[in-house]
Amino acid sequence: MADFYALALALALISAAVLIHFQALRALSQGQDRLAVSGHLKILLVIFGLIIAHGLEAAVFAGGYALGERVLKLGSFVGASSMSASQFFYFSIETFTTQGVGDVYVIGPLRLIASLEPLAGLILIGWSGSFTFLAMRLDWRLAPQTTEPADEPLPRPRPSTPRS
Repeated sequence: MADFYALALALALISAAVLIHFQALRALSQGQDRLAVSGHLKILLVIFGLIIAHGLEAAVFAGGYALGERVLKLGSFVGASSMSASQFFYFSIETFTTQGVGDVYVIGPLRLIASLEPLAGLILIGWSGSFTFLAMRLDWRLAPQTTEPADEPLPRPRPSTPRS
């Protein structure tokens, strides 16, 4: 039964992280359209907004680890005498980013959450990278674009003749 609770908690945490990320991207997208600042500043705001979103997502998982260890008794942590809020967050952020230092690790059914969090983290970080790329294409012009027509039209390709 503990495995079922760990799976249910993992799915709830993943759902919460995805919803946070979705709302953060919506807010950043709307802000990008509304702000009357330079494209470079908009990109900085996107980057800082995404860092905050990922931090909140890791904090949700940290809360899940605390709930799983202290309330639901789904496992415990090895490597720390007693887990504080900052240690739960540390473990979550290293798991979310797949850094996996290994100085603190979980035992028991909580391992399921620690196994699924990196999957969610990779997907959400990838989503952030894609969003940043699209935002940069919209707002970050490195060189001015010209609208003048070319002096001469481009040469037409010659039709190829079949070889005999």
